[in-house]
Amino acid sequence: MNDSVKKRLSSPIAETLESESTFLDLGTISSIDLDTSDNPAKYDQSLLEQSASMKVYYIRSFKKFVLIASLISILCLFNWNNILQRRSVVYKKLYLKDIKDESANPNLKFNEMYDEFYRIKRAVKEVFVSAREPLDFCTHSSVNNLTGPIDVEETLSELNVSDLVEFYKPKNASYNSTYEETELWNSTDINLLNTSIPVNSTNLVDYAHIELGGHWKPRECKSRFKIAIIIPFRDRLPHLKVITNYLHMFLQHQLLDYRIFVVEPTIPLNVSFNKGRVMNSAYLEALKVDKYDCIIFHDVDLVPEDIRNVYTCTSRPRHLSVAIDKFDYVLPYSYLVGGVLSIRSDQYQLSNGYSNSYWGWGGEDDDFANRLTRMKLLLERPPKQVARYKMMRHKPQKMNKDRFKLLRRTSRMQKNDGLNNVQYKIVEYKNFNLFTYILIDVGMPK
Repeated sequence: MNDSVKKRLSSPIAETLESESTFLDLGTISSIDLDTSDNPAKYDQSLLEQSASMKVYYIRSFKKFVLIASLISILCLFNWNNILQRRSVVYKKLYLKDIKDESANPNLKFNEMYDEFYRIKRAVKEVFVSAREPLDFCTHSSVNNLTGPIDVEETLSELNVSDLVEFYKPKNASYNSTYEETELWNSTDINLLNTSIPVNSTNLVDYAHIELGGHWKPRECKSRFKIAIIIPFRDRLPHLKVITNYLHMFLQHQLLDYRIFVVEPTIPLNVSFNKGRVMNSAYLEALKVDKYDCIIFHDVDLVPEDIRNVYTCTSRPRHLSVAIDKFDYVLPYSYLVGGVLSIRSDQYQLSNGYSNSYWGWGGEDDDFANRLTRMKLLLERPPKQVARYKMMRHKPQKMNKDRFKLLRRTSRMQKNDGLNNVQYKIVEYKNFNLFTYILIDVGMPK
């Protein structure tokens, strides 16, 4: 045996194999059972186990992915909300700066005036979607600009009408006992108001460009809205003189294309007033003059105190006279629509207008509020800090004793009692300097 063979046989591995009797020769190998009939089943079993383990792995991976994606989405949404809130605060501060309202609180979480501003902005976009030149819309006034609250008594003094009426709560807390002795209080002749246009207050009112019939529109730009102001009237000439002069000042500073309609029924003074028939007939007559985007029903004795109370219409009817001095600037009840109300023409037709059945004071406005509710026309209001009014003193009206009985039948009579069946006849139609006057025969109570 040579040295290499001896060295190999004497290696530790060989010694170990020999000591454990595990050194295999060909005979030993040939004696091993090589039966592999069970191997395919074992192989299939192993594949199933591997497949199951892979499924578990993929499920766990998918859950991790969903969890991570959810966390990322939550973080992104949180950051986006923060961005929107910061942008909202910026817009709100800019708006507050724009209206120069020093009393407004820019730290409020939800500023009503800010919301009102952008609601009107959205409504403008809805109404004028077909306008060809939106850049020509009015953005500033050519007359002496007013912003924020108005000193009503001082303004009426400048318009030379302050001696005609008194308010329920004047700032000087004193009343003039002789104001009802003026000529207008002792007459019912509407022609007394068709006087020459005053020239002493041109710094407040653009009288020179008021067209016959009480129509005015800005000359240097296109107004965003075309408004019909409808004032139901009877036996209050001083109130009418005050409100027509004041509204011209008020609406011109809002750069509106407007026309004032004064509608009086022929009913004798000793017979109850039917506001619903007057409103419906006035609406129909106003549409014969022009295609108005917005109708504003305005009581003759209410004077707005803030220029930011915008006389326009939005996607919902708007009750504008929220806070009145007679009621301590508190809204009497939530569904009140009387006083000053703005409503789009299509909304008024959908609700079928006012009921024609109410003779006397009370009930007709509440009935109209029920009609709006039934037609899913939700009411909205400007903030009470802006929608403030002074009421001119007047004698109390005769109450309608049947108003509660009539209110109970609103849902049953709405389709057949209102705008679609109002009966009236035009007795007189005149274009006065400051308003269009319509004398209407609406019948007599039964």
